[in-house]
Amino acid sequence: MNRSGQLTITSIIIIIGFAVFYVNYTIHGGLKVFSNTVAKNRVGFGGFGAGVVVVEGNKKDFVTMVQRTMFTLNTQGYIPMPDTIKRVWIDVGSHAGTFLAGDSVYSAVYWPSRTSKNLRDEFREATDIMTIAIDPNARFYDGLSKIPRVVAIIAAVYTGAGTQLFYEYPVDGCSSLLEPNAELDVSYFAGKWLTGCHQVKQMTGVSTVRLETILSLIDPRLDIQLLKIDAQGADLEVAQSGGEQLKRVGKIIIETQKKVSTNNKTSNMLYKNQVSAAHSVKWMADNGFIFDEKQSFANNEEIKEYNYVFNNRYRNDTS
Repeated sequence: MNRSGQLTITSIIIIIGFAVFYVNYTIHGGLKVFSNTVAKNRVGFGGFGAGVVVVEGNKKDFVTMVQRTMFTLNTQGYIPMPDTIKRVWIDVGSHAGTFLAGDSVYSAVYWPSRTSKNLRDEFREATDIMTIAIDPNARFYDGLSKIPRVVAIIAAVYTGAGTQLFYEYPVDGCSSLLEPNAELDVSYFAGKWLTGCHQVKQMTGVSTVRLETILSLIDPRLDIQLLKIDAQGADLEVAQSGGEQLKRVGKIIIETQKKVSTNNKTSNMLYKNQVSAAHSVKWMADNGFIFDEKQSFANNEEIKEYNYVFNNRYRNDTS
């Protein structure tokens, strides 16, 4: 090889080396500077990805992994709400259709002794209800944030704060923090409807925040009347993450499945390590929430999926 060829190869190696250094320094160095800046200016929660309060002067913003301010806390350190608001609903696993379309949970009546209106109609007509709508799908944010009296948060609610692997399925409503159950009986795929809820499209990372954190940011003067959870197999874990703050909630609705076993194997659960309906009822009862069988109903009888309703035993305004 002649001298000019050697110089060319040497130059290429130097350029590649510089590029690698530049890219790595920019990415890792930039992230380090960014994380250090956030660490100096945040209060309250562990992990930037989880949802942290970033302090800038007298302003405190609640920011999640998407690096977008969800809301700015008021001077008391709570989620800002008008003085006309007296009641708060929390919707975990939310989307705009929940409030605007025929969502089965929002189409039901849950306080028959007080009103004959279903959730959707009561929310539309009332002026004293604010809903905190939480979902990790960033595409839902714009739709939710345009609905009056809705505070939208892009995050997943789970037992730990930080970031978590998230399994995305072809059907948005099936995406979950839990991986699919490999032992799901293939007979459930006969009608093809379940395929989109079992084949993982991709895995991504999402912000996770404890329910306890969200509840603690709600002014104590407000009545947390309802907690509706649709977390695709992780519903009980969401409730469990409420900690001591969970006792502030009047009524809880979760989506759950009854176990069906075939050849000593659980064959109908959609997700691996998913908690059963029976276990959910027991935990809720042990923690002050009584199963309301009359208000509960089937969501998908084929896979034994139900919406279970629980009332706070220490409150007399839940029926």
